[in-house]
Amino acid sequence: MYAYYGSKESLFDAVLADQVEGILEAAPLTAEDLPGYAVRLYDAYLAHPQLVRLATWARLERTPAGHLFSEADESPKIQAIARAQDSGHIDPALPAADVHSMVISMAMTWSPGSLTYTATAADPSADHDRRRTSLAAAVRRAFRS
Repeated sequence: MYAYYGSKESLFDAVLADQVEGILEAAPLTAEDLPGYAVRLYDAYLAHPQLVRLATWARLERTPAGHLFSEADESPKIQAIARAQDSGHIDPALPAADVHSMVISMAMTWSPGSLTYTATAADPSADHDRRRTSLAAAVRRAFRS
């Protein structure tokens, strides 16, 4: 392993990056549809709870403050949100990076990182449907222009 990664930290970084890439593919952002993005994130966290656990571990052990990933402010998703703000789809009074962070946090409400309740794939479909509907409504109300 050390021949490929050099250290346990590098291996952890590679695993976390791989998991984040999987979520990025599973939950593409359409800035004009933040509620849909939040629901796709909810579903991705439900299908891949290991990402939330890995990110939480990274926060606890390695990056206790600031961005978890150094390129966060320049990400294509934040740029897409800024463009949607310019076109009137998202409230322009909020910084695009803050909108992105809040949508992610809202989508994580029932994730393994939740302080109140962790959903699983085994929960009844009606519960997931209710959460998706609530999440989409909250995001729509919070960020529409």
